[in-house]
Amino acid sequence: MTTSAIHKTYLPEHPHVLLITIDRPPLNAMTLDAHRELLAALRSVEDDEDIRCIVLTGAGERAFVAGGDVGELGALDAASALVRTRVIRQVFDAIRRNPVPVIAAINGHALGGGLVMMSVCDIVIAAETATFGLPEINVGVMGGTKHLARVVPEKVMRWMALTGKRVDAAFMERLGVVQQVVPREQVLTASLQVADDICAKSPASVRLMKEVINLTETMNLDDGYHVETYATAVISTHPDSGEAAKAFKEKRPAVFPSKKQPKP
Repeated sequence: MTTSAIHKTYLPEHPHVLLITIDRPPLNAMTLDAHRELLAALRSVEDDEDIRCIVLTGAGERAFVAGGDVGELGALDAASALVRTRVIRQVFDAIRRNPVPVIAAINGHALGGGLVMMSVCDIVIAAETATFGLPEINVGVMGGTKHLARVVPEKVMRWMALTGKRVDAAFMERLGVVQQVVPREQVLTASLQVADDICAKSPASVRLMKEVINLTETMNLDDGYHVETYATAVISTHPDSGEAAKAFKEKRPAVFPSKKQPKP
């Protein structure tokens, strides 16, 4: 019987958060099947409008994701390798373009594909003991740099890719890649706190905000600002906007019964 490498957990105390845990001992190295499972878990949110945020983490104390499964990689022919890279690309796209924010709870090593996976998440909370790197060059293959180059300076990306050197959580926090560094045992708690903060906001506004950020990322200033102002006008007519303003005036938590966000 095949054991699932990806676990979806719905937490009663965090009703709008989906916790996705990557569980492949000892270091959560990813196989093709594990990537496919993760892709399905990420895409499931598209049909579940009660979920407002995803927390993505690794099982155990040692690793978030320590790259790809070396044993599987060594057995691939060219055709299989292309299938694998296509599925991995779909996973990264499903995180970055997921309709809800994805928080990476980095409990240990984030190496190779694990580092790239982290770089496409919206927010990163890391353990003090976490390490980050692109070690692929050490075994004669290429690490993924394009997504990483969006979040670290180019020279840092080149240095990490060409030397295979690892950096710690404090280094990544100084670069702004990691938003919060906490003791390892507090990583999940801290990540869920951020998720709860997001879930307290208008779900329509949050989904539209992420979509607009992604849409305008490669636009020039004028075009991007035009899209933003149009989206602002659209969301201001949504019932969530009225409820948020009313709750602010009444000094109470907002209640958002609506689920669907408007399209710009």
